[in-house]
Amino acid sequence: MKLAVAIIHGIGPKLDRQDEEGQYEYAQGLIRGIRRQLGEEAGQIVFRSLFWASVMDEREHDFLDSLDNQPVTWRWLRRLVTLFLGDASGYRKVSQAYDDTYEQVHQRVRQGIYALRAEVGPDTPLVVLAHSLGGHIFSNFVWDQQKLNETSSRPDDPFLALETLAGLVTFGCNIPLFTFAYDKVVPIRFPGDRLTPAVREQARWLNYYAPADPLGYPLRTLPSYAAVVNEDHAWPAGAWYKRHTPLSHMEYWRDPGFHRYVANYLRQLLPTCIDE
Repeated sequence: MKLAVAIIHGIGPKLDRQDEEGQYEYAQGLIRGIRRQLGEEAGQIVFRSLFWASVMDEREHDFLDSLDNQPVTWRWLRRLVTLFLGDASGYRKVSQAYDDTYEQVHQRVRQGIYALRAEVGPDTPLVVLAHSLGGHIFSNFVWDQQKLNETSSRPDDPFLALETLAGLVTFGCNIPLFTFAYDKVVPIRFPGDRLTPAVREQARWLNYYAPADPLGYPLRTLPSYAAVVNEDHAWPAGAWYKRHTPLSHMEYWRDPGFHRYVANYLRQLLPTCIDE
C-alpha cells in the first residue's frame, strides 16, 4: 500500500461498534465518502479508525445514572454537557500517579497506530484525520512521541515513531482552547523526519472548520502555528438546516464537501508515495 490514513474521533458519545472491515461506526460514512471521491485510487490507501471514547464513557454514564433520583431539570441538556464536556475535562495530564486517564487515551491511540502498521510498511507515509478534541489528543500524542524519539527509547520503526507523518487534517478542531494555560505556545514538529523529499514537498497540515461551529477554530492565528499549519479552510458543513448552526460541529463526517476536500489532498499526495 502507498498510504496509511488514521482517523480519530472527538468529544461526544460514540458506539463501540465495528463493521466487517474493523472500522468503527463513527468513521464509516467518512471512509465511504472519501473512497467514493477517490474511485480506483482508494485501493492504494489503508484506512484505520481509532477509538478512545470507552476510556471515559463508563464514568460519565455512571454519573448520569446517579442523578436519576435527584431534583434536576433539563436532563437532556445535562446529558449532552456531561458526555461532551466530560471528555474534554477528563482528558488532561495530571501529576497524581493514580490518575492515568491521559495515558489510557494515548494507549488506545497507540493500539490503533500499531494495528495500522500491521497492514503497511515501516516507511509508509501516514495521514491523520482528527475531529474536535481528537486534534488536541493527537497533537499531544505526537508531542510525547517526539520527546521520546529524542531519547534512547526511540522506536526503530519510523512509522511507529510517527516520523512518516505526512498529512494532518484537523476538522472542528479546538486546540486553541487548550493553549491558554501556557505563556509560550509551541506546536508539534511537522512533518515527520523520515519522509522522502517528494512526500515532504507535498506534506500538509490542513485545518477545516465550519464558521458556525463553536468548537471549530482557525489554527494559524496561534503563535508559531502558522509555521506548521498550511491552511485554515472555513466552509459550512452539513445539511442546509444544520450548516449555519452549532450543529455543524458533528456534520463533517457526513458532508460530501468535506469528503471531497480530504480526497483532493490524498490524491495530491499519492503520486509521491512509493508502494510498500
